Amino acid sequence: MKRFQIQRSLRFCTAVTLLACASNAMAGSCVAVDSKLDTLNFGASLASSTLNIAADTPNGTVVYQDTVQSVGHIWSCSKTSMFGFLMNPKLGTASGTETLFPLGKSGLSYRIWFTALDRYQSAPQAIAPNTSYGFGANSVRLEIVKTGALAPKVNIDAGYLGSLQDDDLILKKLNLMNPIVLNAASCETPSVPVAMGDDYQLHEFREAGAKPRTVRFDIALNQCQTGIKKVTYSLKANTQVIDATKGIVALNAGSTAKGIGLQVMNEAGQPIAFDTIYPFDAFTTTGLNFKIPLSAAYYRLGNEELSAGSANTEVTFIVNYL
Repeated sequence: MKRFQIQRSLRFCTAVTLLACASNAMAGSCVAVDSKLDTLNFGASLASSTLNIAADTPNGTVVYQDTVQSVGHIWSCSKTSMFGFLMNPKLGTASGTETLFPLGKSGLSYRIWFTALDRYQSAPQAIAPNTSYGFGANSVRLEIVKTGALAPKVNIDAGYLGSLQDDDLILKKLNLMNPIVLNAASCETPSVPVAMGDDYQLHEFREAGAKPRTVRFDIALNQCQTGIKKVTYSLKANTQVIDATKGIVALNAGSTAKGIGLQVMNEAGQPIAFDTIYPFDAFTTTGLNFKIPLSAAYYRLGNEELSAGSANTEVTFIVNYL
């Protein structure tokens, strides 16, 4: 008898990057009184870093922020006008009192806090005519917020985010200086070949449920990234399940041995039930590399005649990073 192979699951790893450029001018009758176009560039710190976000990060969590200083503005409008933040339409749409602006379909959005206005600025809203609108110099903060399931392989390029404007009078243009690279925090999980041995004797499997020997192996979690708070794992059968609760599966179609299955267990010899989530309690947020200790044994089935031959099977392990 030979070996069985545990195959790794696809890892959830997301690389993300930000934006393009566009402008939606609104016709109006607003003019500058004491105001010059103020260009604000965010994301200088992103030039040499990435964002790591755990898969179960709650929606509404701020995952990145950057603050810059801005100048004041005074302007007037002779008619009712539309004042607010007009986002780059290539990123998505927002209207009404919405203050969160989508970054495509990435699962991320952004919002802008204007300290001088003491609020997150919404999409454009109608305001009454006034000969002297204005606010002073103060800080402006960009916040990137998780607002949905993180999409894999989303590119969010550096570039234009949007403008603070009153009708077609643009007060501030907001740009992202560097692309955002987003990693859904994870570990490297290589495939695990488990050599079960090839020197078994038929008499070792005389009785149903016989397990002549147990072979220990580890699922490796390597180069675990910052942002993971806990790890869980589960096993999924690639062949027929004989007993899901006891963790017993059939050999694969290429095997020639009969009357034998394979049981997967933890390091203490307790069965690992298939499609059941188990916590990996040895994980720590300060560690880098870990091993999930498991074991396996050939298992004598009672409903089939016993015969010698090759005995291989495959099981997929699924690791969740939370």
